[in-house]
Amino acid sequence: MSALALGACSVTGGQAARDASPGAQQALRLAATLNEAARVDDPVLAHVTDQMDALEAALARGVPLAEDPPVEDEEPSLALVPAPDARQQSLLSLMHGIHLASYREERHVAEGWRALQGQHASLSGLQARHVPADLGERGVYLRLVAGPFDNAQDAATACRAIQAAQNWCAVTAFDGTPVHSPQ
Repeated sequence: MSALALGACSVTGGQAARDASPGAQQALRLAATLNEAARVDDPVLAHVTDQMDALEAALARGVPLAEDPPVEDEEPSLALVPAPDARQQSLLSLMHGIHLASYREERHVAEGWRALQGQHASLSGLQARHVPADLGERGVYLRLVAGPFDNAQDAATACRAIQAAQNWCAVTAFDGTPVHSPQ
């Protein structure tokens, strides 16, 4: 009976779904999207199977904290950038991005994004987001993140191209607020 009620909430978006936390609402939306994709045998699922397996395993054992991040790459600049906020450290993202720069003001993020796109053709077609990072005494910065990439390896490849042009780059989760171009 409880499985039937849960199914009804996720399909109909019942009161429980509306009252849930943003994270729970996102999980419900993702579950509905995955359910529909599986029902129609969507080929996109074949590209994210590894990430879904990793997420399923992480949830089964409890999500690891960012203090013990898995090191997947030998180059430290390509390792995942830790989340800037303790509340975000336990979140997992299925999308990957590349952290390109940090700015103090949102308008500078948009200007920086435009400038970096002019320098690197490989950024064409990517989306840009900014994520606040509280660096304590140094203040709050907005991290410019481009993506999404299907996996960390694709993001690392993009970073290597950026680094080859003597620019800084690090692989990170593709989270944050979309960057809007200045008017």
